[in-house]
Amino acid sequence: MALDLNKLFSSKNKYLKIAAFTGIAVLLLFWYSVSFPLFKVSYSTVIYSQDEKLLGAHIATDGQWRFPKGDSVPDKFKTCLLMFEDEHFYQHPGVNPLAIARALKQNVSSGEVKSGGSTITMQVMRMATQRNRNLFSKIIEAVQSLRLELTLTKEEILSLYATHAPFGGNVVGLEAAAWRYFHRPAYMLSWAEQATLAVLPNAPGLIHTGKNRQALLLKRNRLLAKLLAKNKIDSTSYYLAIDEPIPEHPYGLPQIAPHLLDYCRKIKEGEVYKLSIKEQLQQRLNSILKFHYEKLRLNEIHNACAIVVDVKSKKVLAYCGNVNGANVPQKHVDIIHAPRSTGSILKPFLYAASLQDGRILPKMLIPDVPTYYENFAPKNYTRTYNGAVPADEALSRSLNVPAVKMLEEYDVGRFCDLLQKIGLKTIKSDPDYYGLSLILGGAEATLFDLAGAYASMAAVLNNYTSNNSTYYSNEFSAPSLFSNSSSDRGRLSELPQVFNAGSIYHTFEALTNVVRPYEESGWQTFSSSKKIAWKTGTSFGYRDAWAIGVTPEYAVGVWVGNATGEGRPGIVGGVTAGPIMFDIFRHLPQTTWFKPPYDDMEKIAICKKSGYRAGPDCEIDSAYVSLNKQKVELCPYHQLIHLNKEQTKRVNSTCYPISQMVHKSWFVLPPVMEWYYKRNHPLYKKLPEVDKNCGGVKETTMQFIYPQNNNRVYLPKGLDGKIQPVILKVAHRSSKSKIYWHLDDEYLGETAFIHHMEIKPTEGKHYLTLIDEQGNVLNKWIDCIGRGD
Repeated sequence: MALDLNKLFSSKNKYLKIAAFTGIAVLLLFWYSVSFPLFKVSYSTVIYSQDEKLLGAHIATDGQWRFPKGDSVPDKFKTCLLMFEDEHFYQHPGVNPLAIARALKQNVSSGEVKSGGSTITMQVMRMATQRNRNLFSKIIEAVQSLRLELTLTKEEILSLYATHAPFGGNVVGLEAAAWRYFHRPAYMLSWAEQATLAVLPNAPGLIHTGKNRQALLLKRNRLLAKLLAKNKIDSTSYYLAIDEPIPEHPYGLPQIAPHLLDYCRKIKEGEVYKLSIKEQLQQRLNSILKFHYEKLRLNEIHNACAIVVDVKSKKVLAYCGNVNGANVPQKHVDIIHAPRSTGSILKPFLYAASLQDGRILPKMLIPDVPTYYENFAPKNYTRTYNGAVPADEALSRSLNVPAVKMLEEYDVGRFCDLLQKIGLKTIKSDPDYYGLSLILGGAEATLFDLAGAYASMAAVLNNYTSNNSTYYSNEFSAPSLFSNSSSDRGRLSELPQVFNAGSIYHTFEALTNVVRPYEESGWQTFSSSKKIAWKTGTSFGYRDAWAIGVTPEYAVGVWVGNATGEGRPGIVGGVTAGPIMFDIFRHLPQTTWFKPPYDDMEKIAICKKSGYRAGPDCEIDSAYVSLNKQKVELCPYHQLIHLNKEQTKRVNSTCYPISQMVHKSWFVLPPVMEWYYKRNHPLYKKLPEVDKNCGGVKETTMQFIYPQNNNRVYLPKGLDGKIQPVILKVAHRSSKSKIYWHLDDEYLGETAFIHHMEIKPTEGKHYLTLIDEQGNVLNKWIDCIGRGD
């Protein structure tokens, strides 16, 4: 019969009212007797690989090894636990009256506490509340257990028990105990090992090394015998189990990726993180860095880090933030996320941008001559110049002067914006802060961001050829460290987000020609060798060495140096970081190479000698280039000249019969470029001289190396405040010709072959006049500016 509350509360029977309110209060007390979450404790931070291998764990803030709740409780442990603690767990509502009666009888007959009669649910409540063990506490636990059973499922209660049960010392929970005592995850434990852990929460002190080991063994074996008697295990399993020893000592937990563990702890302590790391590859990466460290430390180089990124998924497959050795200085510093000077590692981005912009073609000659800017004079690593060099070779050889010239034409501000778009978050200062030195290491970036940018370029090329010549709108994204994360590449578009496929392809092709370390010599002759686009970088002062390589499948990044920033002469990208990078690639599966993105390129006629678009006087070749080629001019270095029939002198119609002239296309570089170019190209033929009987031919025979277009000359001052001499430089087409120097109509002297002249002018404007033996004149106003050192 339904209870009429209105009638009850309107009744004049005060005792009935009291009883009703008391009943409601008891029900409310019963319902709110359990507060959630039950366990307000700290947990260990735990990281697993994508293949469920434990990579590392950090102790909880309260000093306990307590892993967060797992997905499920292993069946073997569940069987052992229920057989030992609560055989009727699935039948009772949280309290087992028969078990309590039996325990009471045993305790009264023995005169001491032999059994508590607690169910697993009651034990969960006792662990959660940490009450003293007495009769009143038992009553409260019983009430709370009934409430808990109404709220949670049996499996959830078992999971709480397995997570918070004490297993001796500072080990709490099944998973932590499995790793501490058996060095394996709980689901991989044998019947004997599971039985050992099942009996431990009842008497966790038995696990102490050298103490009560026999008591623990007997307790475990009694449980195994019960499992046999109840047909939970067969006789073979039983006899094999009782022969297994109990653990002799706790094991240290794996620390395969300590820097990733610290990274996850910064996100949030006390969580379980499933990372994208492949445990076996991570182990190999650690070993590779340790091996190379043994050689590097002999030169006082103490730190190195490396990362492997899967190009397709953008997942990080291996991550070693530093060499993890016993006596490695600063080993706790995670350098993968530390901003370091970039050296030349940004040059491929500028090269690809210039290709896409139509400013260069892959084989186009670009100047490589001494170049001077205000407070800045870039020099190549070898301190030599090539005069002119193909653009792809300038990149593969990492020449500094062509790169600076390329950046000057592209614009520093535009390049900074581009670097932001590809994910280099640390390059965020005003462009004027970096200046042209940006391309030579004047900025800082992290290996994590750089590896992501290189991997994104590879992904763009892969996806373009597989997605009907389209681009994802969000291809340039940071790599992911977590296995359950998915990168949003955006929608498909005909327009690239940053780089088009053709420019990326030509960039990677150029980077395959970077000279490999000695161990990789002759790699092209071996079928097992991997074709890898790779780039090195070395920062100023030899503080940072970089090497990043990419294939359609993987991007591998390596940094070598000292975390303290101390420079060493041996910290050079190709010498230290390069060998590590190739060693890592050798441990990766076989890779392929990129398919040419023909839909993003067109075949054009180019000048075979200069690499420019072919002009009317060029020897023509052909090449596939990026569609955006309109800014590249026709070859400026070929001209049609008229020679006498002996082809020794240039002539014209005023001094030589047209019928006897020989007309030839001639490759002619400007004087400064020519002066350096012919040193490295002995087959270069300089322009023949003009026949002395012919007039009216004007040509550039001399050209200033310093000062250049801005006409500024900076006058250094010594400690005494006096102006110091400066050296002006000029190139002449004829190595035998003499040049006579004049400053403000005052004769300074003459030079031959190498045309360098020391001057000591006053501040202000001066007029410079140079005359060669043939009467050719070169004039320039120079603005001399005083500057203290």
